[in-house]
Amino acid sequence: MRQKLETWLSRNVPDRAISQAFDLPAVVLTTDVGLQRSENQDRVAALSMEDTNGNRLLVAAVADGMGGMREGAKCATLAMTNFLITLATHHGPVQQKIYQAVSAANESVFRFAGGKGGATLSAVVLGGGGAAFVAHVGDSRVYSFGPNMRVERLTKDDSLAEAVGGHGRELLQFIGMGPEMQPFISEIPSGSKNLAITSDGIHYIETLTLQTVLANSPTVRSAAERLSALARWCGGPDNASGAFVDLSMLASESPAVQQDLLQVWDPNGSLCFSLESAGPAASRPFSQATLTTRDRIEDVDKTAGRPQVATRSSRPAGNKNKNNNKGKKKESFAKEDIQLEIKIEGNLGEDSGDNHE
Repeated sequence: MRQKLETWLSRNVPDRAISQAFDLPAVVLTTDVGLQRSENQDRVAALSMEDTNGNRLLVAAVADGMGGMREGAKCATLAMTNFLITLATHHGPVQQKIYQAVSAANESVFRFAGGKGGATLSAVVLGGGGAAFVAHVGDSRVYSFGPNMRVERLTKDDSLAEAVGGHGRELLQFIGMGPEMQPFISEIPSGSKNLAITSDGIHYIETLTLQTVLANSPTVRSAAERLSALARWCGGPDNASGAFVDLSMLASESPAVQQDLLQVWDPNGSLCFSLESAGPAASRPFSQATLTTRDRIEDVDKTAGRPQVATRSSRPAGNKNKNNNKGKKKESFAKEDIQLEIKIEGNLGEDSGDNHE
């Protein structure tokens, strides 16, 4: 199961995607390679499961591979895979499960890269009985927001500037650093309505602007669309990914996953596992995905049900600012994007009206 999920999270996907699952509409996932990167080293995913005792687990997480170190995309994939699988299979109180899951992510990346590669990891974990926690290592972030509510950042960057009051964005903690890593785990404040988990490719924009967008977004879908577009409008210097969760909608939803089944989503599709067999029960695309790509329309593989893009060659990661395209001639971005809308397995209904901002 672990290997199959790792392979699935590493598959070739479009450069941009923003999706809301038909069977998990309270969660919106988005990712964008940006305008200055040739590889997306972010991984964003959600997980839902219910055990035989009726305990439901829901997770949304973002991992950002460390530039300037070894294979950022691989490190982010390992971090996300081991975090999700450990949460799904470890027994015990939710907070203990989270600690074990972050530790497993850290150990897996450390085994692979020996401290020379790593990733950030920020997640929201909702367990049975109303337990709700934030888990965090690095400089991805979690925000609480909602209509007519103050935007509040629930995490502090593990950077030199924010952790010890110094200067610079160098990280003092990251997934894969080794046994010294100590995750931040905290309960989500009561009364929180919506949550946004973002990689630094989104929250690099000016703080007041980001807060204004979140405060004026009527839904998590509109928040995801607006921030993803804004990151690109401001130059798209980095991979931009986010997971957006409507807590009030989740509270009123019935579990969509059968007992002993684990379902994982990313911005391009979903994968379902049987916990008993530890093998995939099904794999299918999202019910609705709005994609923007510069690949030719002829490249759409109609039999697969989603766009296929040419495999990109891997590049050594740059520094944390990911300046790994020096000397490479960039394509012109003056032309307007081609908008492709793909609807599969029914329609979610009318969108918020912000789909193509």
